[in-house]
Amino acid sequence: MSTADHSDQLHSQAEIASLAGVSRATITEWRRAPGFPSSEGGGTSKLFRRADVLAWLDERPIPRRLLQGDPEGTTFGARARRSHVRTTPSDADAPRPTASEARPDPRTADHVRELMGQLCDRVRGAGSRVDYVNLLVSLHFLRLSGGTHWNDIVQMSATGKGSDGSTALLKHIAAAVDEELRLLGMRPAMHQALVRLEPRSYGDLRHVVHLVGELGPEAFELMLDEYELLAGLDSGEFFTPRAVARVMVRIADESRAAGVPLGVYDPYARGGELLAAATAWCAQQGTAPRRMRVRGLTHGRDTAPLATMNLALLGARPSVRVSSGAPPWTASGAFSAERFDLVLSNPPFKMSDSTGEPRAEGSWPYGSPPQGNDNLAYVQHVLSTLNEGGAAAVIMPNKAGNSANRSEKRIRQAMVERGVVKAVIALPDRLFSHTSVPVSVWFLVHPSHACDEIAFLDGREVGTPVRGKRALQDEDVQALLDAYRGCLHPGGNEQNPAVPTAVVTKESIRERDWSLSPVDHIDTHKPCRSTAEAAHQEALTVLVLRKQQVREADAAASSALEQVERQRALLDDVEWERVTLSDLCTIQAGPSYSLLKQHITTDGGVRLLYPQNVRGGRLAEMADDRHVTETRARSLDRFLLRTEDIVCVRTGAMGPPALVRDVGAGWLMSANVIRLRMEDKHLARVHPGYLAAYLGRPDSVAWVRDRATATGAPSISAAALGNQPVLLPPYTEQQRVVAVLDALDAQATAHSRLAAAAAHTRAALAERLMTWNLPAARQPKGGRHS
Repeated sequence: MSTADHSDQLHSQAEIASLAGVSRATITEWRRAPGFPSSEGGGTSKLFRRADVLAWLDERPIPRRLLQGDPEGTTFGARARRSHVRTTPSDADAPRPTASEARPDPRTADHVRELMGQLCDRVRGAGSRVDYVNLLVSLHFLRLSGGTHWNDIVQMSATGKGSDGSTALLKHIAAAVDEELRLLGMRPAMHQALVRLEPRSYGDLRHVVHLVGELGPEAFELMLDEYELLAGLDSGEFFTPRAVARVMVRIADESRAAGVPLGVYDPYARGGELLAAATAWCAQQGTAPRRMRVRGLTHGRDTAPLATMNLALLGARPSVRVSSGAPPWTASGAFSAERFDLVLSNPPFKMSDSTGEPRAEGSWPYGSPPQGNDNLAYVQHVLSTLNEGGAAAVIMPNKAGNSANRSEKRIRQAMVERGVVKAVIALPDRLFSHTSVPVSVWFLVHPSHACDEIAFLDGREVGTPVRGKRALQDEDVQALLDAYRGCLHPGGNEQNPAVPTAVVTKESIRERDWSLSPVDHIDTHKPCRSTAEAAHQEALTVLVLRKQQVREADAAASSALEQVERQRALLDDVEWERVTLSDLCTIQAGPSYSLLKQHITTDGGVRLLYPQNVRGGRLAEMADDRHVTETRARSLDRFLLRTEDIVCVRTGAMGPPALVRDVGAGWLMSANVIRLRMEDKHLARVHPGYLAAYLGRPDSVAWVRDRATATGAPSISAAALGNQPVLLPPYTEQQRVVAVLDALDAQATAHSRLAAAAAHTRAALAERLMTWNLPAARQPKGGRHS
């Protein structure tokens, strides 16, 4: 299909909103309108056929208040077509498909899960999981890079055998990828990691090669996620979430003067995620990656090859260098003489107030930073590397925006007075893997394009909790982009109440002691009639959705129960098998407290699972959950949990065990829990969901309690638990039982969510009614608020 033919293309709601020039909330409202196209089936994201959406938009003229230079009478369909043409790269410049441009293949995620499951342990042997991920990344890179390397590996994997064959193949893979890295200006890095692997059989290694050959382009990002999870990266190395990188790139690019961005730089490149996001975005705008100068400095010798491979797969010719240890603003710093159109960075930062005196060395146009704190040293370095018309985005701790240190206050004053600060966005906490520190993104411009006002956005409430972290979804990214554009063009877009904003003059910032913290400029607690109305409407939308989900769950539960009644007679013919837990599972108690106590932390790492996380047959996250360091977790990886494990309380209040689903996967057991893991040979004999439900029956729970010793707190040993009897019907009957129980669980969950939505709607309605007669909020002195 040529690039001119996009009629069969699928779009997300966020993409439709961008094409039509409206907010994400408007698309949600349109979906309830008659005739709006139905979403395509399959997957978790709602995707819509392009031709159907355009046909529907062709019937909707753009209201006058939403015209953005469009002739009166223009339809949303016409606007969307023009927007799509502007953002579609030409055939000549389009790079090979990447995860950010191609529609993800659901089989890729399945293959990655298989690769990271039991196959990982069988292939790595005495090597680490990180070594194994390096193997996957190397194979994937060689396959997508083209050339003869991949064909040679496939042929070699088909003919080799035995341990000698495994060693030879691993060395061949390492030599091939190290040669490619060398050609990209990177030191060879994979040989040592790959030769540490000790596959149990040549067939396992051959299967890894086969599965990698089936992966889509988006697999590289999934592998980077696994690497970050397993590598125990410290605060100076952990990766920037991809959604945050997208926000930084999009707003920084919109802050630039006109022109094509050809130079991109990151003075603290970590895993290259910001450079990759910039490269992919510029490619989507029509800039051939091979025309771009992509430069990065990283302190991570192990992550530098990953960054280089990722950028090369995007079509760039990157130059990623491992730092010699000297700060990038020194004369000896790499790329110190170059200037760039886009500069993006997530440098290491210090959270506490600076107490040091101004440093004597260096040239600092905006003021000398205090000794012992490089926060604003990095900011000034970024500004110094911009071309005229260029723009930057830098992640800073919130403390950097309003610290009381005199040197830092003078720097902020100089930056504001010279107009180099374009916007500041406060982000939610817990976005990063190893820290809960709240941060902001500072958007900066070259002083030749100075700003008279600064836009402040409070994005602390966006995002979704995911396994103890907070993740930005597509709609969150779009909400931040819409809010920023609303600051630049007030009245052009509907304001999202989840992202309050303020556009503030220099005088107003001076009155607030030169603070660059959004919370000092945005009054998020002041009653506002329009905000209350929007919140009420949003609550009503959720309430309607929850009611529909309850109706669907009720119908599914009724159908499941009716099927049970219809098949009751068949149960008389079922042959039951009596076994013990030890016949089916490996039973593993958690590590002793002595192995954990020196490594427990509350600031990131791998989450620990305690008895209190096992509640009513489910695993629950808790606000005060504790963690262990990544390094310690790697040394105790035999105690890690994965999906379909069953967790029982070993010591303490004993209740129904819990099946590990999304919550709990990747956690580390504490000393007072026991893990049941089905043996491979029994996977076709017993369903994990059935076994968890059977062990959660009152009789099964009572059996455990009766056999628990009670010198202090009740406690049961792994050996005693292994004697617990289990009755198994045929596997097909187990599946039917699980289906019915899952339907009833879903029904209970739906009703619980409906009750919560009703309570939230009540609170939103109260707020609306109690601010109904308030006059419109006056504009504060020195700026615009929303």
